[in-house]
Amino acid sequence: DLELLKKIIGATKQRKLHQFLCKEFSNISTDYASRIVKELGQGVKDIAPKQMSDQHILRLHQFMHQVRFGDPDGKYLSPAGEYNLRLGVMKELNPDMVATYQGDAKALEGHAFIVEAAVSIGGKDPTIEQNQLNVFRFANRIPLLFEQGNDVITKTAQAMKWNRGDAKA
Repeated sequence: DLELLKKIIGATKQRKLHQFLCKEFSNISTDYASRIVKELGQGVKDIAPKQMSDQHILRLHQFMHQVRFGDPDGKYLSPAGEYNLRLGVMKELNPDMVATYQGDAKALEGHAFIVEAAVSIGGKDPTIEQNQLNVFRFANRIPLLFEQGNDVITKTAQAMKWNRGDAKA
């Protein structure tokens, strides 16, 4: 997005375009940044990002759309974590059983995310039925409310035989 690129340029503290590309974008190495600066031409080599003309910014934007970058690795994400997720469910629902899961960082369309889930059964809260299955899903700490109950986590939890001997509270 061109407007986002302009905002990032406006907020950067970097004084050179090469530094800007390396520091502001997680998957641009110094070699790759040098190549981008070279491709953009001599007029931008020593220019500060904030001093780039609209034409330079547009050329950078177009170039960035033509190049394939690797997916972000997710090192800047901060998931809640299984321990905190478990504590939250225990505090709010006081369930008979709770299980939590945190997936590895993945990327979709250049956006990194981490999926976390908690499944609980029953609870001491009067609004919860006995043996009621509760599924909580999150991506980057944001609750996933869309198509609730129609996802793989819920379908798997519903398919399990929770009264068997190997699934104990």
